[in-house]
Amino acid sequence: MHSVLLFLAPLWSLPNTLIGLFFGLGGSVTWDRENRVFVVSGGWIAETFGRRYFSGMCIGDVVICSQKLSDTIYRHELVHAMQGRILGPLYLPLTLLGYAWGYLIFPQNGHDASPLETWADRASGNAERNAYLRHQRVSGKIGKP
Repeated sequence: MHSVLLFLAPLWSLPNTLIGLFFGLGGSVTWDRENRVFVVSGGWIAETFGRRYFSGMCIGDVVICSQKLSDTIYRHELVHAMQGRILGPLYLPLTLLGYAWGYLIFPQNGHDASPLETWADRASGNAERNAYLRHQRVSGKIGKP
């Protein structure tokens, strides 16, 4: 059963992966065999948005880096790859809806309040870096991670 899931999950996420590879055009591509993701350093999206908005992002089984990622950020991006494998073609629409929701409930940093981002930060051990989760802890709405 495990090998069937290893085969089917990337197929379920293939539309996301193709978009991720498009976003990585022009970058240097390597394969992370252990985590089963493409890692793209640079590319047009990283050049366009990277220095201002992100150091890394994951779409499908593609982690796009605008700079060398720390281990903590890379772990966070790998959780997004897992989310894409679970949610398949629903991943990108749910990501966009999550960001919209995040900005409604936490306008100062809607990105961090997105449900998929809080999931990725908690699962990767980065909850302390998430502004929304930190705010929730300080205000007493949630306990320690």
